[in-house]
Amino acid sequence: MTPDSRHLAIFDLDDTLLDGDCTGLWIAWLVRRQWVEDGEAFMEQVARHDRAYQAGTLDMQVHLRFVLSPLVARSHEVVRHEVEAFVDAWIRPRLIPGALERLAWHRDQGHTTLIISASMHHLVAPIADAVGADEALATRPAFDAEGRFTGEPTGIVTYQAGKLTALDAWLAEREALAACPDVLWGYSDSHNDLPLLERVDHAHATQPDARLARIAEQRGWPVFDWREARPSTTKGASTASN
Repeated sequence: MTPDSRHLAIFDLDDTLLDGDCTGLWIAWLVRRQWVEDGEAFMEQVARHDRAYQAGTLDMQVHLRFVLSPLVARSHEVVRHEVEAFVDAWIRPRLIPGALERLAWHRDQGHTTLIISASMHHLVAPIADAVGADEALATRPAFDAEGRFTGEPTGIVTYQAGKLTALDAWLAEREALAACPDVLWGYSDSHNDLPLLERVDHAHATQPDARLARIAEQRGWPVFDWREARPSTTKGASTASN
């Protein structure tokens, strides 16, 4: 089949490609590694933030500062090595085979593949490399002059409509290089990604939460449960070629 780089396949990460939440897993990893002083209290706060995320009410700036707090004053290199160990030990075994097959299908068509996640870039980029995605968009951490984490996020916060803002900026860069895709595919589990799914040409709900499942049914979007490795509907012609 002739490769078609006009197509861009956009994947959410948590509960789409990954069975679970990489930020929550990372925090649990840091607690086990004793990078967090009061691990029990920290994990309780993680659970509160997760409930707010599911409700669509999470204050993302507060959340990002919270999840970055164990890294303050640690060097980029030290954290990078820790993330590599974390990805190998805890992330690779939780990647969903059906989701990886779908990403590989896009790659085989010559489509560009992009992960956009509300999790932080120092986690998302290594996972994108692990699954063979071309690029990753996520909120970036700030560093001081010595390359140490400051505990602050910087740039576009890739949450809810922020994912769409980051995508549009990425597309504008490609347009300036005369390499902008014009057919967009999107995959997500969460109603928080509705702005992004409404932006693409081919939207797909993957292991969707209840709200997204209702919207997908109303709009005729294909719904996949990759944890069961089978589509729950074929409506929407998931293999559209335009």
